[in-house]
Amino acid sequence: MTDGIGTNPPPSGGGMDRRQFPRIDIATKISYAVVIPAYEAGTTKDISQGGLCLECKRKLALGTILRIEFDLPGNPPEHIEALGRVMWQRARGEDVFATGVKFLT
Repeated sequence: MTDGIGTNPPPSGGGMDRRQFPRIDIATKISYAVVIPAYEAGTTKDISQGGLCLECKRKLALGTILRIEFDLPGNPPEHIEALGRVMWQRARGEDVFATGVKFLT
């Protein structure tokens, strides 16, 4: 079932997880830009080797390419710059969208 924005991500808990890479719960500030114009701000919900879940305030079309930058926690933090493709998106309230992003680089 979809919600009109994209395909829903796999349900969490109860059931088989078909993801290629395990997820790590992480909440860190992230910058992203649609096809590399100005950056916008959001927050990650989880991350894996293959992608991440981004919470943002904007509807993004499926297939949109994002330039993203964020720091992984650590001492010192590891700065990540990557390109990603929007694979799914669903509303999580007024002006908040959970967005699945697959890493391309």
